[in-house]
Amino acid sequence: MNIYTMEIKSQFKNYLIWTVTILAVFIMFMTGMYDAFMSSRDALENLISSFPPALADAFGIHMDSMFSYGGFFTFTFIYISLLGATMATSLSVSVFSREKRSKCVDFLLAKPVSRARIFTIKLLSVLTLLAVMNILFVAVTLMLFKSSGDETTELSRLIWSACALFFTELVFMAFGIVFSTFVKKIRSVSGIATAFGFAGFILTALHNLLEIDAIRFIAPLNYFNTEVVFSTGSYETTYIVTAVVVFIGCLGASLYKFCCSDTPTA
Repeated sequence: MNIYTMEIKSQFKNYLIWTVTILAVFIMFMTGMYDAFMSSRDALENLISSFPPALADAFGIHMDSMFSYGGFFTFTFIYISLLGATMATSLSVSVFSREKRSKCVDFLLAKPVSRARIFTIKLLSVLTLLAVMNILFVAVTLMLFKSSGDETTELSRLIWSACALFFTELVFMAFGIVFSTFVKKIRSVSGIATAFGFAGFILTALHNLLEIDAIRFIAPLNYFNTEVVFSTGSYETTYIVTAVVVFIGCLGASLYKFCCSDTPTA
């Protein structure tokens, strides 16, 4: 448990900054921007209709659903999920590469604790931080929804949509872990996390633009589509399975590498 506590403490400042940022951006969107958006519907419809269709599709702007609580939540969620994905990657890379970056891997692995246990404890520390952050996110989502006075959105669908952030973060957490485990030298945690986040965003925009189903399988920010949740009440089974396969595959490969590779010397 000493490793678990140490990892939580070492990540807490970075974690707190990310959590406050994500919640603040979400609150800004769903309070200040949502009211202004709905009160200026006619002007915004004229403005959006003047956009090139490709641009609107790339940024997830759908005129048929934008002017509803669920539609605006979906539009907002694109950017919240980008932040969440970057956060999850940052935490996982930081936790799983800390010894590499400080060149003390030998010291950690020489302890009388199995490699599998070290891996598991590190994984649990990241999961704990992400779980707490997402509990707060769901709570804030519910509070904002209650204060909005909206009566057209089903509460269960809103909750499932909010939970999509956690599921998306799990996938990017797995990406961060497998990257940290297989790459020998990691110089910038923030640079890697940003690269993963924006790569996911670009792939999602590309899928929205081209509407090619094959692209969505490599666009993890779009595995848990909140627009589908609001319209059907559930996630799409095909992409749930894809996310689970990616998650288990990344963790399995990372655990094998962590446990079976030779102890690094630097």
